[in-house]
Amino acid sequence: MDSDAQTLIDAGRLIQWALRPHVRPATTSDYQQLLDRYRGYVPFRECVQAICTGLGIEISAEGPQGLVLAPGNDSVFAMGTDDYRRSGSADDRLIDGLILVGIIATMYPRPEDLEGDPDLARPPITVEEVEKTLRTLCEHLEEASQKQPDPAAQELTAGLDEAWRSYRDRVATKTTSNGRAATGTTLQMISRAFDTLKQHDCVTMTTRNNQKMYRPTWKYQAMIRDEGITRLASAVRELLGEK
Repeated sequence: MDSDAQTLIDAGRLIQWALRPHVRPATTSDYQQLLDRYRGYVPFRECVQAICTGLGIEISAEGPQGLVLAPGNDSVFAMGTDDYRRSGSADDRLIDGLILVGIIATMYPRPEDLEGDPDLARPPITVEEVEKTLRTLCEHLEEASQKQPDPAAQELTAGLDEAWRSYRDRVATKTTSNGRAATGTTLQMISRAFDTLKQHDCVTMTTRNNQKMYRPTWKYQAMIRDEGITRLASAVRELLGEK
């Protein structure tokens, strides 16, 4: 096998390792060797980047913990709404999206938090804290909707209008006739969002006093620095009165 073919194979192996959510270079020697080669040898780096471009993947970040890959909307690796939720109403999907933004706004309450060192552990948050963030957001938007909005306010809330109304009208918790927690409540949907993020190595979970708490990973912070995501999270912070 010639060296060019082997380089392509090695580049493909590195991309494959990076696509596996819970694999770390520190515990996988092949990943570590390929990562070192990527970071220290420009021709190999350019080969990996070219293959990622062809696959519709962006390399969002690199570091000792590996490569963070972000699929584009048209990439075969992209997660669509049907992948996140295979069944449910249009309101469910609107609430799902709002919850994901609410998680970011709760984890990173100030814009500068998102730009901080991702290797520094952030305080963990709970499902209930995200619920509080989103209920407060709904209250502020409810108040704003009863007034004549100015153009700046309209721009700020663009894309949130339908979602917050759906969230406002959904109960936080409910039990079934047999005493079990009902599905489709906002607390259950937030918990489900955290489970999905954990599955993709975006958060880690700890338990304190029988309460689940979630902390963002280095990978998650790199992924959500996308301009569109940070702009929406900033809009939520502004609506909540954060400076």
